[in-house]
Formats: sequence, structure tokens, C-alpha cells
Amino acid sequence: MTRLYLATLDGQKVWVTALIDEDVWTYVANTGQFHLNRELRDEFFTGAELEFTEIGPRTARQHVDEGVGRLDDDKVTQTLRAWDADAETLSPETVFAAAVADHT
Repeated sequence: MTRLYLATLDGQKVWVTALIDEDVWTYVANTGQFHLNRELRDEFFTGAELEFTEIGPRTARQHVDEGVGRLDDDKVTQTLRAWDADAETLSPETVFAAAVADHT
């Protein structure tokens, strides 16, 4: 089951997030892909800082097109290098199609 969420912090859009089964994937605009984000999984289920609002594929696409999930290259260089090297990514098209299929 794939569900889509917008993660916000103090009203600022931070991530387009996909919950696929119990794994949390985040869209990283710098790579143009969804990446498994184990660190965000605990946040998703406990809701300590971020707020997660369920959204549909069309809204998710709009946020992706706006650049939600773009990271500052100078501040998170190591993280971006790891995501650039990530061979197990999911394209937005794959994630959005799964969300549509799971809700029809």
C-alpha cells in the first residue's frame, strides 16, 4: 500500500513523502528520485517535530514540480553524496502510479 504525504515544519514544506508498506521514502529534488529514509521513519510514526498531511498524487506532483525536497548542497554534502550514489531509488512516476493503483 502506497500513501503520499506532505511533511511540514512550522508551516514550511519539507518533504514529499511516500509511505510504502511501513517504509518511508522521501523525494529529494536534487536527485529527482524518492529515497528510502530510515531516519524519517521514526519521525513519521511518532510525529515529534514534522507534521504529515496525506495528499493525492496530483498534489504530490505539484509539490515535486515546485522543488519541495531540495536540499542545500553546502549544508548536507555528505547526505547528498550518499543519495547520489543510491542505486535503489524510486522515480516519482513509479511512486505516484503505485499510489493511484492502491486507491482504485
